Amino acid sequence: MFKEPKPMREIHEIQEKIYEEHKNMTSKEKLAAIHSESEEAAKKYGLSLRKVSHVK
Repeated sequence: MFKEPKPMREIHEIQEKIYEEHKNMTSKEKLAAIHSESEEAAKKYGLSLRKVSHVK
């Protein structure tokens, strides 16, 4: 049997965690979560992110 390398296993665990957190959310809820998480990451790492307007 193939033994998955540790970095790949960690990536899969992270993907599974994200999936579990978002699987029952509506599209609007997922989008709000992504925006919130990106703002938190920007603050944590001192990033200056450009916000784009929504096209309808």
